[in-house]
Amino acid sequence: MQDDLLHAQASVDWAAAQLQPFQLRLNAWSKANINVSIKELPPDVPNNLIVATEKEALPLSFQVEAGAYLNAIRSSLDILAVTLAQRHCPALVDDAYFPMASSYDAFTCWNYKGHKFVKALPTEIRDIIEDLAPYKGGNKTLYALHHLDIVRKHVRLLSVVIQPMRLGIRLEALKHFEPLSIPWMRSSNEETVLGLLRKDAPDPQLNFTATVCVNETAYMTGMEIVPALRQFAILANSIIGSFDM
Repeated sequence: MQDDLLHAQASVDWAAAQLQPFQLRLNAWSKANINVSIKELPPDVPNNLIVATEKEALPLSFQVEAGAYLNAIRSSLDILAVTLAQRHCPALVDDAYFPMASSYDAFTCWNYKGHKFVKALPTEIRDIIEDLAPYKGGNKTLYALHHLDIVRKHVRLLSVVIQPMRLGIRLEALKHFEPLSIPWMRSSNEETVLGLLRKDAPDPQLNFTATVCVNETAYMTGMEIVPALRQFAILANSIIGSFDM
């Protein structure tokens, strides 16, 4: 890779290198703070409930950390824009921002931050940017990266939910179990019903796993937070590599 792209690449690489240990810490929190148990119902009811309960809410520090990785990935694209300006139109370095328009029409009418810089780029460079479809309704992953970073910086921490991922049940008890579809868990100290278990079932030996998901309805809902960050990092790497020429 050309030397002038290394700063943009380093921003992505730093974030990507943190994601595995971040996932392990999220998993450890989930294991320590979410209990699964059988709640017995009155004798005239044929089933008991399998319920999960959070001991405490997910620490806000996890949301801060996820936002920091998101910002490092998004910032890599603005660093890339400055690099392109230094290559092709150094007088416009102060106007160099990686473009993101509110719509296709806004993009084609040059109605976005950094449009002067993009206009000044050579045609072959502008073509690469245009192919990325950096606008709402175009590249959905790129748009989500951009706007989630705006939410994180200017509005609030990213919204997340705890989502049931896997409930392990002993094979002998499985035929006595009826699962329920649960999009995410209830708030701390409230029971989330995962399924029904017949009262005559053998010991189910329950093993439960949950995961942390992004819950930003306008941009990304129900995707695990670490895989989402990995997807953003892969996209940013691909974009940076497009200008290694």
